Amino acid sequence: MSDDFVENLKKPSAWVRILFMAGFVVALYVSGVILMVLMLAQILFSLLTGDDNLNLRRLGGSLLSYVAQILAFLTYNTQQKPFPFLPFPSSELPADRSEDFSDVESYQPFAADQTASDNPEPRDADVAEEIETPEAPRKRRATRRKRPAATDEQDTDV
Repeated sequence: MSDDFVENLKKPSAWVRILFMAGFVVALYVSGVILMVLMLAQILFSLLTGDDNLNLRRLGGSLLSYVAQILAFLTYNTQQKPFPFLPFPSSELPADRSEDFSDVESYQPFAADQTASDNPEPRDADVAEEIETPEAPRKRRATRRKRPAATDEQDTDV
């Protein structure tokens, strides 16, 4: 095992990748600063005009894709180096905003009288809530309905 470690240390490709990774960490930081400026500019546009700026939104989408490419390279999920070794990603945002939230209108939350047993498959939001919050079991217990006590008639139907 010691010999493998020494051989890996001698590989120039490993050191070149580490140098590229250091450079892309700097690019990630610069991208973050640009995204913060972009966010502030969008807030100003929104306050002054009542709507966002389409060009800034497209630039934000492109930067979002670029940051995703950098993170994929830094976490060894891809061997492809991002821009400037690949073309800068272009934003594929729609020109009008009506498509942004098209699925919101079709969303049907649980009805007030519907229980989880009526819908055995958990919704994505429910799964995420259980994973993200440590108090999820307490919330489930607190929100469960109390079942009415079984009567003699119900016992005989079974």
